[in-house]
Amino acid sequence: MHRLGVYGGTFDPVHRGHLAVARSVLEAFDLDRVLFIPARQSPLRGPPLASAGDRLAMVRRAIEGEPSLEGSAIDVKRPGPSYMVDTLLELGSQRPAAELFLILGADALDELPAWRQAGRILAAAQIIAVPRPGHSTEIARKVLALHPQADERIHLHRMPPVDISASRIRAQCARGKPVDAWVPRAVADYIAAHGLYANHGTESRGAI
Repeated sequence: MHRLGVYGGTFDPVHRGHLAVARSVLEAFDLDRVLFIPARQSPLRGPPLASAGDRLAMVRRAIEGEPSLEGSAIDVKRPGPSYMVDTLLELGSQRPAAELFLILGADALDELPAWRQAGRILAAAQIIAVPRPGHSTEIARKVLALHPQADERIHLHRMPPVDISASRIRAQCARGKPVDAWVPRAVADYIAAHGLYANHGTESRGAI
């Protein structure tokens, strides 16, 4: 069975930390591919600063030349908030031979009970939780209560946490500072060419 990693997020913008997570999980869990899925609009966050099209374009530039990584427009094309349960069910319908592995940061795992139909998410996909600075990677009781086999379907990946945030990158762009240390060159060039984040001040809209 095809083992498919599902990596959702705003990716506003995608950065080297996201890529490090995808590559590490790909190898550690013997996945065939990791699918980057930019959300049109996260139900739990304010609106992204870059458009869905720009964020998908940056993802595709960041992973160019890596055949095991793929950018998907599945959430970008679906109107309204991007609920992960809808994404997983659509992927399951499109790729019935795939075994799905949802990649989450430890912070997102802790928020999982607030997600729409969280128990159904655990039924549709196994979860790989990766460290986030300042967050425990232990599985909270409220998360284990979501599914009778949650302890078997949630896997903790012990990679070193990557301390890069998209909010910090946006703030750098707003100040006209270089961001090459945090994003691939192709992404930095895209941000510069399209003037992304330059006129939005230094406010933070989410940590990843």
